[in-house]
Order: sequence, then structure tokens, then C-alpha cells
Amino acid sequence: MSLDLSDYDQTGCRNCLTARDIARLADLYVTTYLACDNRGVVAFLLQNADDLSTAAQELMRLFLTDGYDPTRDTQDGLTEAQRHQVLVVASTCAYNATLFVQEAQHRRVTRANAGWDPITTPINA
Repeated sequence: MSLDLSDYDQTGCRNCLTARDIARLADLYVTTYLACDNRGVVAFLLQNADDLSTAAQELMRLFLTDGYDPTRDTQDGLTEAQRHQVLVVASTCAYNATLFVQEAQHRRVTRANAGWDPITTPINA
């Protein structure tokens, strides 16, 4: 089975970031878009966290259902090296998503107006 992880070639998928990297990225967003409050940067951080979480979930699904069974020679699936690659990229995505959420929690956001607000009052299903 061929494996192409080129879709996951972004920095957040390939490199374990630090909290300082995420804070620097958030500050760069504020500077670039001249955000006067934290709503825009928090939305940006949460969108990145969502994208990374989705990528991690897709990769874990691939890891768990690739059809590889070491006790059988008849099934095609990912090799051990490919399974390791998938697991590394999935765990990196999940780790970085956590950092994005933590940085979003550090940024204070005031309500835009009265009523439900998806950033300050998320839906808990």
C-alpha cells in the first residue's frame, strides 16, 4: 500500500511547536490583521486547533483500519515504518492542537453583544 502524507506537510503537522511558537504566531496574526480585540485571534487559534484535531482523527482512523495484520501474510496494509510515520504525524497534530487551545484560553475575549456567543459560550453536546 502506498502512503502519501504530503497533505500534512504544514508546520503544525510536522513539527512539535512550543507554547512560545504559538504565542508568537498569535501575536503575528494580531499585527498582520490589526486586530483591536482578541476575538479574531481566538477564532484563528481555535480554527487551527480544529484543523489539527481533524487531521489527527483522520490519521488515527487510517492507523487503526489499514488492514495490517502481522499474523497474516495475505493482507496488504501499511508497513511498520509507514504505521510509525502515520502515528508520529497524528500525535504531532494532536499535541499542537492542544497548544492552540491553551493559547486561546489565555487570551481574554469579551462578548460581542448579549445572547449566545460561540467563542465565549461554546455548545456542550
